[in-house]
Amino acid sequence: MEKTIFIVDDSTTNLAMAEEVLEKYYQVFTMTSAEKMFAFIDRVTPDLILLDVAMPGISGFDAIKKLKADNLYADIPIIFLTALADSHNEAFGIEQGAVDFITKPFSETVLLHRIKHHLHIEDIIRERTAMLEHAIEASKAKSDFLSSMSHEIRTPMNAIIGMVGIGRASTDMERKEYCLSRIDDASKHLLGIINDILDISKIEAGKFQLSYEEFIFEKMIQKVIGIISFRADEKRHRLTVYIDKRIPYNIIGDDQRISQVIANLTTNAIKFTPEGKSIRIEAHFVREEDEDLVVRIAVIDEGIGLSEVQQATLFRTFQQADKSTSRKYGGTGLGLAISKHIVEAMGGKIWVESELGLGATFAFTFKTRQGVRQWRNPLLSDISMSEIRLLVVDDERETLESFINITQQLEVACDVAMNASEALQMIENKRYDICFIDWALPDIDGIELSRRIKKADDSGKPVIVLFSATEWYDIEHEAIEVGVTRFLPKPFFISTIAECINKCLTLAVNAEDEANTGEIVSFKGHCLLLAEDLEINREIVMAILEPTQLEIVCAEDGAQAVKAFSDNPGRFELILMDVQMPVMDGYEATRQIRKLDYPEAKKIPIMAMTANVFREDIEKCLESGMSDHIGKPLDTDELLIKLKRYLRQK
Repeated sequence: MEKTIFIVDDSTTNLAMAEEVLEKYYQVFTMTSAEKMFAFIDRVTPDLILLDVAMPGISGFDAIKKLKADNLYADIPIIFLTALADSHNEAFGIEQGAVDFITKPFSETVLLHRIKHHLHIEDIIRERTAMLEHAIEASKAKSDFLSSMSHEIRTPMNAIIGMVGIGRASTDMERKEYCLSRIDDASKHLLGIINDILDISKIEAGKFQLSYEEFIFEKMIQKVIGIISFRADEKRHRLTVYIDKRIPYNIIGDDQRISQVIANLTTNAIKFTPEGKSIRIEAHFVREEDEDLVVRIAVIDEGIGLSEVQQATLFRTFQQADKSTSRKYGGTGLGLAISKHIVEAMGGKIWVESELGLGATFAFTFKTRQGVRQWRNPLLSDISMSEIRLLVVDDERETLESFINITQQLEVACDVAMNASEALQMIENKRYDICFIDWALPDIDGIELSRRIKKADDSGKPVIVLFSATEWYDIEHEAIEVGVTRFLPKPFFISTIAECINKCLTLAVNAEDEANTGEIVSFKGHCLLLAEDLEINREIVMAILEPTQLEIVCAEDGAQAVKAFSDNPGRFELILMDVQMPVMDGYEATRQIRKLDYPEAKKIPIMAMTANVFREDIEKCLESGMSDHIGKPLDTDELLIKLKRYLRQK
């Protein structure tokens, strides 16, 4: 940007000479008195002032005193350009705050050099001042973050320690169960904080990487809903999902990181949205860019909203929109910063649209590619869908729109009703195969409506499916008594509705149904070698797997694991290998086992079981000869899925 210079001199000849020298390089304004300079300086603030000393009215020395006394102009560099060439005046001018003293007649070269020099110094001062202010602000932000983090970590730890004490002291089993439930919640919250800290550390160290794989987009969204829905249920939020049918069934990307961003945004929406309000997740196809597809995901809430000032601090590391939010709502302030990094790494951007008190929309885009697997209608081919008619009853338009959008993709006819009275009137005039009924209707509830439908039609039709955000076990007994056939949780997905229709129309029980009846997975007759140095971790694994009747042999370090396997290589069908152990770590133990001269040593599955969960950690495990990886703390479902993969269930 062009620098601005004021030249103040009562001699028009001197003004013209100086202006001629400087106007080639700077924007120049000339004034014949200090009074005119003060009248003009409110409109244009100069980067430097050339000031004569001996002028009628306000002298140069009086003018500099006045400028330096005003905070708005005190930092402007001033050079005296004067015919008073004695050392006394020069010393006095410097004492008043001038940065230089040039005598007339002046050398053009000297004048230009000194002006350039002082403007450069001024730029350096401004830059260093800005850097210092930024450093102070960053230091304060980190200090506030550490204070907040101490609170965030201590809060769940206090809950865990407190509930352990209460549970131990109590003899009532229900009380103990309650304590265990609270300990579980607090532990998961603490794990989330630790994961945020690890993610931001990776980002700041430049070691954050994405892992691209093909995945089913809808299942990824379902997984997020499964993680956060219980929190929405606690606050009685109406949670709905819309997925644009133009988004490919399978896409290529890092599904874990995409789901992390959605979970972060949705968790924030739940946190800052009052009870009983709506939260909506929308996924839209935006456009094609060469071989890439651009997808936009938005989380829309009816929460407290954000002011423009608060929005300006979002997505910054260690900062929240308002300090009071961390005190009232909790949180590390890292989630949005991590989300921003993830989104930008995927070629997208993230932003917020909000007004204070009027809710917020957090949205982001990312680039992806279509996967190989194509979508096909999941409804059973032996059912004539053209003859099937559905009725869905709900008082919320968003729910009805979501349901219709899905049935259109399934190519099934669907009618809608917004209350029980309307539904009963429609059933009198038309025959429906399946009625999907909301449990909480405004006139009469879904259970009573189901009773009336069954009473009105004694032929056994239609099949009644109740849906709600309420947990099924809260209403299960009463619902079954009135003839409700199935329960469908909110929000809806095309796969869950299609599965429900298939089951209702075929009344078939497949293997998945059997798996959901609570039957315990059995690995009786199989043997596993567990290499883990910490006793408590060995106890946890053995307790988790005790119902499966799996035989477990323990080794307390890598060397023991190698010896146990080499002594009886045919005994074990899988090795769970901790990575960080004394004597010999898991990497070296794996390499030693693979080198053994037994056929089993080359083919036995060795699964890393470690808290090192970053991409490079997993790759290091695989490079050492391991077959798979599972992170700590252990997820029971994930562990059982992986065991099924390697052990033949009996």
